[in-house]
Amino acid sequence: MELTVNLAGTDIGLSFLDDAKKAMPLCNSYFQGFLSEEQRDDAEVVVSILEKPNAVFPIQERAGTQVFEQLLCSEDVAAYLRKSPEYTEDFPIDQKTISSLCLDGLLLFNPDSAAGRIYLLERGQTRFRPLYRLLWMYFAQVLGERGGCFVHSAALVKDREGYLFMGESGAGKSTIVKLCPECEVLADDGPILLRENGEYLAYPSPYHQMDNLRALDKRVIRMSARVEGLYFLVKDDRLFVEDVSRKEALSMILKRYIHFFPYLSVQAKMGLFDLFFDACYKLNVNYLHFALDEDISKIIPHE
Repeated sequence: MELTVNLAGTDIGLSFLDDAKKAMPLCNSYFQGFLSEEQRDDAEVVVSILEKPNAVFPIQERAGTQVFEQLLCSEDVAAYLRKSPEYTEDFPIDQKTISSLCLDGLLLFNPDSAAGRIYLLERGQTRFRPLYRLLWMYFAQVLGERGGCFVHSAALVKDREGYLFMGESGAGKSTIVKLCPECEVLADDGPILLRENGEYLAYPSPYHQMDNLRALDKRVIRMSARVEGLYFLVKDDRLFVEDVSRKEALSMILKRYIHFFPYLSVQAKMGLFDLFFDACYKLNVNYLHFALDEDISKIIPHE
């Protein structure tokens, strides 16, 4: 194992075979600050480069659009890989295996062992292009088996209490960070949420908008915060909070705000449903209407 990434206390090993070792400097850059000196690992993914089989890729075509990312039939993936002269069946593929595509890369995940395998199928300068996202997907699957997830949100800390501001791309997560100068920033996107000992804890992750963070030093990377509130972002011309029903909040989270939810195992999906069902009933949950020139810290927390 060449690298170990620590995410919210989970050590995940990254191993690289042959030419894939050339991706190590990239991964050192991707996960700077999140690399661990620990020799143990709770899960491991192996990255290798394969000669692209002379066969039709097992994807479902979408009319008029290029397929960027997709869940695949594992049986079809196994048949496809066997056509590569370099393929060795050292990673068993069965009915439980989750197979995913991103560009010219494949990710195989075993929910029982949390082991993963990434095959990169390009040989040129772009061969490592899908690796960043495939690793993110794998990390999401590992965390999912442990009852956690990456959330489409900004995570801020005020008076040692955490708050998640949920929004899709363009909703204003990075803006919220700038509008709350009194708060510590855990992440402006992609924090990790876990439930531990009955509490909901937010952790930083390497998947964020680096340029927009005020700081992401080692102290912040090792922080966690007990989450007290969930806010759904709404751009407006004034600042106020609005009630949202628990049922609606749960529905929105499951549909929009869990990274890679469709790529998780059934067991992981059930665990996250339980996590957010409880969270929506135990935490403060609101819409946050915000303007671009008001300090939002004055309404956090909302009583």
